[in-house]
Amino acid sequence: MKDLMFLLKIFFMVCLLAQPISTEGEKLCTLKQDRDYKILEELILLRNEVSAAYRKIKSLKTEVDVLKNDQKEAAGDTYIRWGRMTCPDNETSLLYTGFMAGSNRNHPGTGSNYLCLTDTPLWDQYKNGQIDSYGRITGVEYQFTNHKPGAAEFFGGNMLNHNAPCAVCHTQSRVSVMIPGRNKCYNGWRMEYSGYLVTGSFSDKSATQYVCLDKRPEKVFNGNANHDDNMLFLVEGSCGGSLACPPYVAGREITCVVCSL
Repeated sequence: MKDLMFLLKIFFMVCLLAQPISTEGEKLCTLKQDRDYKILEELILLRNEVSAAYRKIKSLKTEVDVLKNDQKEAAGDTYIRWGRMTCPDNETSLLYTGFMAGSNRNHPGTGSNYLCLTDTPLWDQYKNGQIDSYGRITGVEYQFTNHKPGAAEFFGGNMLNHNAPCAVCHTQSRVSVMIPGRNKCYNGWRMEYSGYLVTGSFSDKSATQYVCLDKRPEKVFNGNANHDDNMLFLVEGSCGGSLACPPYVAGREITCVVCSL
């Protein structure tokens, strides 16, 4: 306001210098000064209102950004990376690592799905030294018996009889999916990892899942004893029946990929 009053005084003096020296000239300059003052006062008020509105908009934008970040952190999907103890380096975070586990291949009952059994278990009520439960679970070995040595040409190393680890990964993407039969995602989807489709043997008594084993699997430390409780094999197409051949080819190992969107 001080700067405003100073400017108005200058305008008033310039106005007087431009007018003939008279009372009428002084009145005219006073009227112009009053008018200019009101205009400038309204402009200043308008500027203050605009500044306040801008600050409010900026504050609301900050709140919206915080809410979006909170929603982004809370949203997403999870998937299991079979055969690895880490998650892909693509803004995907590790929830936990563990051991691939399933039912004994000689037992016709119990669960048929594979689990990523955590490597940091917590216990509640339990009994030691005897098995009272009919539900059983065991580790899972890489087998690949007919792909010697231990399917090294597929996985970059001899995997025979080594136990399989796993990692549960959290992706910021809204959804993830395993696509059997491809090692690349469809357009618009992001690849989490790729590998080969694996499952138990068709001759086992216990049914198992089909899962996507990472193409560069890791091994559980000191887990190379040959127990054969639950074994993994590569999956091949069986033509001559109901499988569409082509596009599938008899005896050809099937790939897989995990994608997110």
